[in-house]
Amino acid sequence: MNGTITITRGGKVTIHTYTSPPEGWLVNTHILEGPTKLIIFDGQLVRAYADEAAAYASRLNKPVDRIILSHPHPDHWSGLEVLTARFPQAEVHALPGVTELVRAAGEIMLGKLQPSYGDKIATRVTVPSGAISAGPQTFDGARLEFREYPHGESDVQLMALLPEQRVMLAFDLVFASRDHAFTLAGHFDNWVTILETLKEMPGYDTIIIGHDIPTDPSAFDATIAYLKRAKEIYAASKDGQSYASALKAAFPDRAQPGWVDFSGMALYSGQRV
Repeated sequence: MNGTITITRGGKVTIHTYTSPPEGWLVNTHILEGPTKLIIFDGQLVRAYADEAAAYASRLNKPVDRIILSHPHPDHWSGLEVLTARFPQAEVHALPGVTELVRAAGEIMLGKLQPSYGDKIATRVTVPSGAISAGPQTFDGARLEFREYPHGESDVQLMALLPEQRVMLAFDLVFASRDHAFTLAGHFDNWVTILETLKEMPGYDTIIIGHDIPTDPSAFDATIAYLKRAKEIYAASKDGQSYASALKAAFPDRAQPGWVDFSGMALYSGQRV
């Protein structure tokens, strides 16, 4: 396996996090394992890594109840064509706003990635066919809560809570303190407000994120500090290249500088999701 697996155990639910190698932007596919079934969150950028995540899920020997897309960026849905082929009984669900954005802009987003990745990524857009709504849920006997946050890292973002496990699935609302963040939508102020809200929620010891291995609540402050500096640099930069250069200089110890280059390109292209 080229990717890595991190297992978070707690009560009735075990969370298996598959993290791709850097080529796949350290994208995570999270597999929630209950007593009798699975839910899979997100589908990778590179199809080969989606295949590894799917193979791991298959080895758990439980049916996949559904696949959930956390937000509309293609690094999280490109590999859904692999997952849906492997688990044809599992419908892809998303918040209605996420589905709308994938349907409206998916081809454009995919087209921007294909010159760099070619046939390593999706050949088509996978539009979710099922809807999820915010509020309390249950998964295989465990409490699960979905929340919707607009204008964070993307225009629409799902967040999920497992209160009995003290686990927050924050996806791309939170980034590891050792990595750069994707800032391609430009929602700096509102994203900080969201993080301040999440930071005040008590009882969540493990923060499961969209890129890199699970982290802890210290990542809230680290992401907030990054976004505040990124906002200042954005206001002072004339183009994506100058934005990326200044942000990398401001955080020289953070890994994944290529994410900053991609963010700079997106911020100044006018195509933000």
